[in-house]
Amino acid sequence: MSGNRSLRPKPRLRSDRTAPSRPFHGLRPPTAAGTKGPGWFGLGPKAAPAFALALLLVAALGTWQLASLSSGSSATPGGDGAEVTDGVAIDGTITFARDGALWSLSGSTLTQLTVSTSDGEPAWNPDGTWLYFVRQRNEIGGRLNAAGGITPYRLRVPTLMRIGARGDGEEEILDGLLEDQNPKLNFSSFIFDPAIGVDGRIALATDYKGPSLLGGDVIIRLLQEGGRMITPDLPDEAPFGHQDPAWSYDGSGIYYVQNGSAQGESASRIIYFDLAAESVVRFGASGFIEPAVSPDGRWIAATRIDKKKGSDVVIMSAATGEVLLEVTRTGRSWSPAWSPDGGSLIFLAASGSQASLQQVVISSPASGPPTVISSLQLLRDLVDAGVRPAWGRLRSDLQGGATP
Repeated sequence: MSGNRSLRPKPRLRSDRTAPSRPFHGLRPPTAAGTKGPGWFGLGPKAAPAFALALLLVAALGTWQLASLSSGSSATPGGDGAEVTDGVAIDGTITFARDGALWSLSGSTLTQLTVSTSDGEPAWNPDGTWLYFVRQRNEIGGRLNAAGGITPYRLRVPTLMRIGARGDGEEEILDGLLEDQNPKLNFSSFIFDPAIGVDGRIALATDYKGPSLLGGDVIIRLLQEGGRMITPDLPDEAPFGHQDPAWSYDGSGIYYVQNGSAQGESASRIIYFDLAAESVVRFGASGFIEPAVSPDGRWIAATRIDKKKGSDVVIMSAATGEVLLEVTRTGRSWSPAWSPDGGSLIFLAASGSQASLQQVVISSPASGPPTVISSLQLLRDLVDAGVRPAWGRLRSDLQGGATP
């Protein structure tokens, strides 16, 4: 593991890099053919016809002239000197991806946590001892053809992993490979967006129901300790499915995004699921994705998507769903995450073929809406645009402690 202030992983060939797959879920241009990076209009990963529609709409929006955002950029990180912005000192640990590897920023120190080229979806557990993420790998599967033979094809297989807070003790939690009795007919599930509850349950966007079982659309399911997968009865607009689960501050419910499309506009919207009552409530208007709940439960940061204006980070009232603060108005920002103390928000902003990692300090008065006090680009390096960053517990909570 590295422990310096510069993002300089071991060089590797462009052909060696592969980007983690993700659902289409935001006003960010599709990546190169064959990958699923940040996308458009809240479309699920299996919605190929909707993807074709999205490409047509992207072409129509020629005034944007944005380069594609993918984690497979050939840009060389950094220049002379330290790559953490001068004066940055982060409480807790921010995790992000660069060229498919996970990195952390704590204080002013950068650490490379993984050496894979296909890691993404980082998520801290509530006490900050474990970092969960999804790793992709290539396998060969097959399907029966009309002649009675097997047509092979390449599978993109996700695995839910976790490592200790300091980057050690890597272990596998859930493998997405669904094995057939005939290995040539193996196939794969989708696994996206892990969110870790206070009781150890993991909310996932997945079509995996259990060994050798798929459940149709990619929807929110709960992985129990011990490996049992629970499928709540949640509304689903096929074939778009769900994404972006986020636990409520007290663990009593889950916010998630029900994807949809209507007349070329995103109909994706945030839904709240009360676990005890097993009831769902629509939260706010349509066109919002990537909910992030503030630690005190008062605010929901989210990405607002619009066909003409692009994607921006906003803060909504957790009580009413009303937008109280437009954190950005550029049409080029997404993927918010709160600091553990609720005083700051990080997000990604488009920068060429990658993204910059931004921080804003938020004022949260006892009454009245929040406001932005200051903003800062945390790194001089750029990061993977298709991987949402995560912010773990305060660094002081881990000092002197042992990683499990």
